Amino acid sequence: MALRGLRATHFGAVRMVCLTGRFMVFGYFLFCLLFLGLRYGVMPNIDHYKPQLERLGSHALGQPVKIARITASWSRFTPHLALTDVNIYDQAGVVALRLPKVTAGLSWWTLVVGEVRLNALEIERPDLDIRRDGRGRIFVAGIFVDTGKSGDGRGADWILSQRRIVIRDGRIRWNDAERNAPELALEHFNFKLENKWKKHAFALTAVPPPTLAAPIDVRGTFTHPTFSKKISDVAQWRGTLYVDVRSPSLHGWNTYVDYPMALDEGSGGVRSWLTLDHQKVVDFSADLHLADVSARLAPELPMLQLVRLDGRVSVQETLQPQASFGPSRTMVHEAFGARGHKIVLTDFSMQTRDGLRLPSTTLSEEYVPPGSGKAERVTLAARSLDLRTFASLLERMPVAPSQRRMLRAFAPQGVLQDFSATWQGAYPLLSNYAA
Repeated sequence: MALRGLRATHFGAVRMVCLTGRFMVFGYFLFCLLFLGLRYGVMPNIDHYKPQLERLGSHALGQPVKIARITASWSRFTPHLALTDVNIYDQAGVVALRLPKVTAGLSWWTLVVGEVRLNALEIERPDLDIRRDGRGRIFVAGIFVDTGKSGDGRGADWILSQRRIVIRDGRIRWNDAERNAPELALEHFNFKLENKWKKHAFALTAVPPPTLAAPIDVRGTFTHPTFSKKISDVAQWRGTLYVDVRSPSLHGWNTYVDYPMALDEGSGGVRSWLTLDHQKVVDFSADLHLADVSARLAPELPMLQLVRLDGRVSVQETLQPQASFGPSRTMVHEAFGARGHKIVLTDFSMQTRDGLRLPSTTLSEEYVPPGSGKAERVTLAARSLDLRTFASLLERMPVAPSQRRMLRAFAPQGVLQDFSATWQGAYPLLSNYAA
């Protein structure tokens, strides 16, 4: 009986191997037929399918699409398509997006996942029109974008599933009828996006009008959970962002954007690094070089008028537990640093128009919130600090009310060298302190 069972098991294993081999041979010949059909049947005559592709594109976008020419080629086993002079028209019949050349390398993963996958998508010299009408509606290439709906994110998921997307030497035109602003054109727009499973990296450069800014440089790297159902859900992303902007006229951007503060004039450059976690900035560093700035940092504060400001600002914030975030939960909004923070000014100096001058120094402030039966704790450290000047500057800064009351009560004067101080509790109810 044991020998008979062993023979049956052996026979079943041999049969399974034979069936697997047959399926592999069948799949191989099916792939060969598909490959030969594409290479010698469909691809050489791809331009004949141009009317069908135009109809498909028009139906998908809801806007008329015209293609001047389609050609096909092969690179080893990868088929490539090249589309020349692709135009997308708005409802008025005006070209809203012009694509002189688009090339795409098709991936064989398309057959596995059941939707188009590309090894590379390259777009040459696109000319894109983006506008907002008087009612606040956004139109991209003449297509209405409903910002009031979250959508299913399928389009963004598709973009983040392609291996590489490149845009070269493009032009973006922004027209804002709601703000009644003149057209803003970004020239020499270059963009590169590389996606590798759960990691996404991009780089963007563009040239604004010279009266507004020098060339802009933005780069970022982000990751999402391994088996995310919706990879475009930014509420699950973690990553870093780099931004480099230099502007001869910071207040000139008031025409197009709303600053978080009232900015009347100023010029300079900002180079910053941000670490983001579930839609919150947890670490921020910026190299600042500003001149002739006139700004009000909060409505209740006096105007801050600077001759110059230089140095690095670093900010770290302690977040609430990650479980409070997620695609199905509403993120709890709190004041900055309510769960703890650290602020460091490195080689920082500034001078105001009314004569206040803070020489180059390094300062740090750390806040630990109350918890586990302990009062809140604040730690200050300074390499060199003129107390009277610093207190006068803080009167124009958005600091916590308890810290403002303490500054006014102590009215500090003098110069500190290599100083540090720590206290617990909110002023005037301090439980202990050390300096």
